[in-house]
Amino acid sequence: MNTDVCFFATPINENTSNFKGHDDLLFGYIQDTFAKNQLGFNLLKVEMSKDHHQIEQNIHDGLEKANLVIIDLSSHDPNIYYELGYAKALNKKVIQLQNSHLDSLPFDLGHATVLYDSTTDEGINQFKKDMLEAVKSPETLDTPLSFYAENDVEISGRIDDQGIVEP
Repeated sequence: MNTDVCFFATPINENTSNFKGHDDLLFGYIQDTFAKNQLGFNLLKVEMSKDHHQIEQNIHDGLEKANLVIIDLSSHDPNIYYELGYAKALNKKVIQLQNSHLDSLPFDLGHATVLYDSTTDEGINQFKKDMLEAVKSPETLDTPLSFYAENDVEISGRIDDQGIVEP
């Protein structure tokens, strides 16, 4: 029995009106792609609730359990960037998504993104193909933070482009 976990991170802020219901739509396309291609992941997603502390705990738990993280960066929501950073610090395999009709991502994130257009059948079908390809070869990004987190090294000094610099 396969126990691989795929965590889908998406804005869950009820005030993000442009994305209300959009996460369910994308999640459905992802579920369909995983089921149709028998990818064997247990898909997880955090739902909105009134207990914000529990939401935060569920997000951390989901990211820590995940073998693969799919994250929708379309909203440019600060919480999503936090979750992306947390996933990278945990050295998780990450697939970044972005709506092709919205503003582009910052230069250091835009290179590793599956673009999608959910307004046409052609766009949806292309997203499913691109998602399948991305799942077959997701990015694992080694960063100074992930190295130190993985090796349980105490960080002191400052971080520059080369890593940790002692004071």
